Amino acid sequence: MIRSIFLLLAISTGGLYGQSTTVRALTTGDGKIDFVQDGRLLLSYQYRAATLPPGVDTIYSRGGFVHPLRSPAGDTLTLIHPPDHYHHYGLWNPWTHTEHGGRERDFWNLAKGDGTVVAAGLPTVTESGDGAELIAHHAYLAFPDSAVRTGADTVLLEELRLRVTPDTTPDRYLLDYLSVQTNPTELPFTVKAYRYQGLTFRGRAGWGDSTATFSTSAGHGQATANATRARWMKVEGPTPTGTAGVLLMAHPGNFNAPQSVRVWPTGTNGGRDNIFLNFNPAQDRDWRLRPGGSYHLRYRLLIYNGHLDTLAAARYWDAFAANFPGPPLVEDSPLRGKRILVYTRNGEGYVHDNIAASVAAIEQIGRERGCEVVSTDDASVMTAARLSGYDLVVFSNTNNDVFETSEQHAAFKSYIEDGGAFVGIHSACGSERDWPWFARTIGGRFLRHPPRQDFDVVVLDGDHPSTDFLPPTWHQRDEECYYLRQLNPAMHVLLAADLATVADPKGDGYPGDTFGDRFPTAWTLTDGGGGRRWYTSLGHHGERYRDPLFLRHLAGGMEWAVGGAAR
Repeated sequence: MIRSIFLLLAISTGGLYGQSTTVRALTTGDGKIDFVQDGRLLLSYQYRAATLPPGVDTIYSRGGFVHPLRSPAGDTLTLIHPPDHYHHYGLWNPWTHTEHGGRERDFWNLAKGDGTVVAAGLPTVTESGDGAELIAHHAYLAFPDSAVRTGADTVLLEELRLRVTPDTTPDRYLLDYLSVQTNPTELPFTVKAYRYQGLTFRGRAGWGDSTATFSTSAGHGQATANATRARWMKVEGPTPTGTAGVLLMAHPGNFNAPQSVRVWPTGTNGGRDNIFLNFNPAQDRDWRLRPGGSYHLRYRLLIYNGHLDTLAAARYWDAFAANFPGPPLVEDSPLRGKRILVYTRNGEGYVHDNIAASVAAIEQIGRERGCEVVSTDDASVMTAARLSGYDLVVFSNTNNDVFETSEQHAAFKSYIEDGGAFVGIHSACGSERDWPWFARTIGGRFLRHPPRQDFDVVVLDGDHPSTDFLPPTWHQRDEECYYLRQLNPAMHVLLAADLATVADPKGDGYPGDTFGDRFPTAWTLTDGGGGRRWYTSLGHHGERYRDPLFLRHLAGGMEWAVGGAAR
């Protein structure tokens, strides 16, 4: 099951489709789904390959895009097939520079003949409340040769959802866009770093240097925005019925957030018809999509009449980042429908002040992935009967003695050995320091850490769901580099601290050069016939648990642990 795009739209217009106060989705006879309200067209999703201008090579034809996207007053705000770029399609989401099976593929520049994107099957539509929703599927097809368009291989899948609902302010509507793409092959699919690719908006004809105004959340105008990072981009310009605008927002949970943007600078195209806005998750780094993995990107567009100031734009982004209506963000997660116990008990000794933040983060992961999260520091939960009700146990910043009785030790040991899934976070490796079995189970026993500092962590396994979205080197700020002893040699190391970047006053002691210039930071364990175990030593500060990359790191570890659990 692939999760992909959510477009939440609604507008008040009037026109050709009959009067109605609710949004409707209508299947037309020409390969489109039209969303209409109050008798006027809001937008069209084109699933059939588009008809090209006369004389244009058919290699430029594709489906699976939105056009027209209209203002609340009914004016078209998108552009397709401009003479400067026949492969531009209004609002669309292709990859430009990819690699699969040792071959580079371009799904943006269709004239190369590397591949294309097609809608697979007919979309389905539903209507509920004041909105309507569409679900469609896309396939990325890789051609055997630039001159051969038969026998194409499907190398990437995408599910597209469009849901149309009104904004609370008149003359405005929202477009929430969630794209989760799945690699259905047995080989990695890598989106290579490139200057333009991903969600793109090509603005209406007539918008250019002298007519349109543009800004980003970082304060850049059109002349300086390209290759900067932004939470949102805003463009406004004239239409036959007055000024209209589009606010494009990127979610902080997206890969490589805040994402880089590709914006055509002033002067492009001679300053005419040059509104080209692109959120690019892979502008400065590769993004590797592992075999069988699903990956989400979420955006929101606000379409409006008139003008929108930067304060209002920031408020819309804040609301978007804080809340998303509808089903869980990742509906196909292995965590969906599971029960998770987050255990936070600390014995006598140092207690981290990050526990509340860590619990809140795991609760957020649960909401987004449709699972139940129960947190407690009460050791009485450690009985065979109570543990049997959970699919995953997370020790979040536990430390020192976390059990009170031998019966609790035995219950937890049985849970693991019977196939229960386990995740340990940060100081969990300092729990039960006098119990050798626990050290083997989590992977080692905490020894010490140098003073908190900035240092680098290197990705050793980029095909794991807890690491496959990370850059090759993940820079840590004001973090603790944990050193453990009694390491379990059965561990599979995912991340390792680059000790050349760690200032250690006790550098002449352990670990020294025991592991060369690396020390394990995150790993998995599957030895002993029990359930899967995943551990990360990162996560000292409470602020880390609001970092989108760290949240994905935790979520990936939890998903991996549950995905292989025998219970």
